[in-house]
Amino acid sequence: MKIELLFLTFAAYAILQLFSLRFFRGHLKSAAVVSAVIGALITAYTIITILLASNLWPLMLLLSAPWMLLYLVLLLILNALVNARSLGNRHRWSQSKP
Repeated sequence: MKIELLFLTFAAYAILQLFSLRFFRGHLKSAAVVSAVIGALITAYTIITILLASNLWPLMLLLSAPWMLLYLVLLLILNALVNARSLGNRHRWSQSKP
């Protein structure tokens, strides 16, 4: 993978993380908070390694960003499935009335 693409995955993760913290509810929001804490720790580690002038500073960020993004995309899909099911149940209940 190109390094630029890995940096873009972290940017996409950050945007999707903000979206998920804003719009998810219940257990899905708790799962998104776990991801946010892990992302914050990795970002803090990256900032510390930059300050220490390490030449491997982006390594942890670049290796974890695709996995964190995949996790949030799966949460987004799960949220869509749960919302679709709840909408279907509401529709079914509304039609069953005589």
